[in-house]
Amino acid sequence: MWRRKRMSVGVVAAATLFWVVMEVYRFNFLTVASWTAMFLFSSLFAWANIYRIIYKEDPSMSGLGISESTANEMVKLIRETSEEGLRWMFKVGAQSEWYVFAATVVGLWILSKIGELTDLITLVFIGTVVGMTLPVIWHKYDYKIREYGKRLQMQSKRFYSMIDERVLQKVKNKLNANSPRVEIKEKKVE
Repeated sequence: MWRRKRMSVGVVAAATLFWVVMEVYRFNFLTVASWTAMFLFSSLFAWANIYRIIYKEDPSMSGLGISESTANEMVKLIRETSEEGLRWMFKVGAQSEWYVFAATVVGLWILSKIGELTDLITLVFIGTVVGMTLPVIWHKYDYKIREYGKRLQMQSKRFYSMIDERVLQKVKNKLNANSPRVEIKEKKVE
């Protein structure tokens, strides 16, 4: 979707407008939803009455339905998405390595801390803006981002080896020096 510039700009503009109405002007979601519904019903009422005056017949509502195939596709998509989510949860919780589980728990904990600092609408707005701009940035600067990532990975390996050399080896040596030594006597085989 990010490759369609007009659609992306429209989504970001609508999200920004919604966020401004909800956060800056402090409107309640239920109020905005009611006003939107009132506008839609009033517009539909006015259109139907104007249509009756101009064409001398009632407007046809035969095209305003969801076909059975569309409904089945929507249900299938919802079912597949929920099954995939359940499979992922089971895989992370029961089948993955401990670090995948730990990373998932830490990620969810960070998400909960972010949730404490902000409300849902701001979080959805930030997610929308990031979701629409990050792919464009990645597509444009892919090589530079990968190069920087490799450099950062090399620096972190150097930092880990320095910490390992200075701290962890000393701790291991102290633990080995304080542990009781058990000598195993070998039997001489004649």
